[in-house]
Formats: sequence, C-alpha cells, structure tokens
Amino acid sequence: MKILAIADLHGSENGVYLVEELKGLYEFDAILIAGDITNFGPGDFAKRFIDSLGVQVFAVPGNCDPPDVIKAIEESKGINVHRKIVEFNGYRIAGLGGTDGRGFTMGITFSEDFAYHFLGECHGCIFLLHQPSFGILDMVGNRHIGSKGIRRAVDKASPVLVVSGHVHEARGYEIKDRTIFVNPGPLKMGYAALVDLEKKEVKMIEH
Repeated sequence: MKILAIADLHGSENGVYLVEELKGLYEFDAILIAGDITNFGPGDFAKRFIDSLGVQVFAVPGNCDPPDVIKAIEESKGINVHRKIVEFNGYRIAGLGGTDGRGFTMGITFSEDFAYHFLGECHGCIFLLHQPSFGILDMVGNRHIGSKGIRRAVDKASPVLVVSGHVHEARGYEIKDRTIFVNPGPLKMGYAALVDLEKKEVKMIEH
C-alpha cells in the first residue's frame, strides 16, 4: 500500500492545489493527514479541504486545530481517526490528534497514560498522530518535545508506520527495527512524503 503523508497545512489554500499536483505525479491509495489542518480554525476549512482531495483520507486534528475541527472531519468525505482504530486495505490505523498539553494548544489534548494504553494495544498498526514519539523526529533546538506515552506505545506495539507532524523543524524519516517513522513537514511550505509500506521506502517530497 502506498500512502501520501501530509501535515501542518495551517489553513493555507495552496495545499489544495499542491495535493492536486501530487495526484498527477504519484500513485497512492490514501492520504494521511497528521493534524494542524487549520490555523486556529475555522472547522469548515478542514471539511472543505478534505472534500476537495478526491482520495480516501484519514485525518486527526493538531494543537492549532480547535475542537470543532473534529466535527468537521467527521462531516467530511474523509475518516476521523482521532482516538479511533479503523481498517483499510488490510491495515489497522490508530489515530491520536492534539498533544500531551505541553506548549500551545487549542484544547485537544491527551494524557500520557491514555496515549500508551490506547496506542499500545494496536500491535503492528499504522499510527497517525500529530505529536511525535519522544526522541524520534521531535527535536526543536536541543529539546525533545515528543510524547513519552506515545514512545512507550511504539516500543510495545511495534507499529509498521508512524506518521506525525507538529515539529516543522524535524521533517524527515527514520526506520527503526520494523517501524517507519515519517514527519512529512509542513504542507503549507510544499512538503509531503510518499510511503510504500510493502517496499518499506519513503520519498520526501518538496514541491
């Protein structure tokens, strides 16, 4: 299965046109959106953006998305996976949006214990997150700002893929044991990532 991973659109209208161009350049089965679709709202932007994509979409909100973005995703043509586990093409996708509450937030948060217990039970799944796992693609300056609860869940459940955003400075990917970690970078700046799960290959896109 091939996945287009995007994150951190922050309300940019250019994202709609960028994804349309990427659809013409690459083949993929689904788009995973790792939060911060809007820049402090409004929710209807998230619905309009997802509805415009014309591809199967799975999404979670970010720390710059107010709670009404969750409802907007639910009402869109995409699938809201925040605090949910869904199945697609033989894979299970576990989603957790928002952050652990540190730093700026519009109100979508989780406890570290919840992150661990919820994600940690989804063995071999795809994790679609906004905040990254502690210590992996989470550096701002000399600080790690990832979630320790998510890291514990990753170590327990060995997901096949972890897609996160949030940390614009940590764009990239890593492969650790059986897990691919991807931060596609902010879509508002023309960044995305294409993941081939069968081949375990990642193409970082700058458009």
